[in-house]
Amino acid sequence: LGRLHPADAADIMEELAPAEREAVFGSLDSEVAADILGEVSPKMQRSLIEGLESDRAADIIEEMEPDEAADVLAELPEEQSEQILREMKAAEREDVADLLEYPENTAGGRMNTEFLALNENATAAAAVAAARSYQGQIETVTTVFLLNGERQLVGMVPLSRILLGTPGSLLRDMAEEPISVERDRQEKEVAELFNKYNLLALPVVDEHKRMLGVVTVDDVIAWLSER
Repeated sequence: LGRLHPADAADIMEELAPAEREAVFGSLDSEVAADILGEVSPKMQRSLIEGLESDRAADIIEEMEPDEAADVLAELPEEQSEQILREMKAAEREDVADLLEYPENTAGGRMNTEFLALNENATAAAAVAAARSYQGQIETVTTVFLLNGERQLVGMVPLSRILLGTPGSLLRDMAEEPISVERDRQEKEVAELFNKYNLLALPVVDEHKRMLGVVTVDDVIAWLSER
């Protein structure tokens, strides 16, 4: 299972009998288990997590992107969700707990709090260095977001444009006017923005235009598939 694409492994997991499924899932490496958990249905997520001890569940959920982790915990009984949160490391717990404060069907509830952002005066070389040291899922990074000193969103640069530029080029000279969404906007409105502007990533901002997170195109595809 660990050598398969997570989506294919998830299909196999869903075909197993409940007892086999729990045994196999419990024996997987935490990172592999997290990848598979992100691909199965919400009902299956709940079933798999409910069969684990809180500390083991916390180890797996810590390996997930914060938005996916919040979705999983939102499906669980409140008491179990809180117990798993207590078992998680402080940094991961804070990110996930913040997302749980937003309604699930809003931009805030669906955003990922891990994204690649740099000061508006940064260079292409700095962006490449930041991408190399990025701790999140690098395959979801399509855009570098530019922030001013107040962490307000002032621009966005496609990663492909940075790679084609010279190392000393200023990111602000490559930047596009940012298209953003408020945290309380509904899923339907978010999907419409992706369709209208052909976006790969959509930043989520607060009322002062400070960046809070990002919704990626794979998130939108997942919502539409669920519907």
